Amino acid sequence: MPVTCPDRVRPGIRRNPAELTGFPRANGPDDRGPGTALERPPRPAWITDALLAETIEVWSEAYGRSLDEDDALEILRNVRRLGEALLDAKREMRQ
Repeated sequence: MPVTCPDRVRPGIRRNPAELTGFPRANGPDDRGPGTALERPPRPAWITDALLAETIEVWSEAYGRSLDEDDALEILRNVRRLGEALLDAKREMRQ
């Protein structure tokens, strides 16, 4: 017999289905007021224009679609995290 839980979602969340957290959109330290756009955070210094362009070229071909700069930045950050994790594991194995 399946068990069902009663719906205990706060009413404020139901009024705005696009915002799943239940918090108003402009409610934090990054709120710059109505009509202003947040600037993209600067990319890390190790990500050069050439590396970014090469990442877009290589991974666009691999995905079979055109990637944008944000996609390439995410890929590069993830590859760096993977490399750091592998190096940490290697160091731990030596100890």
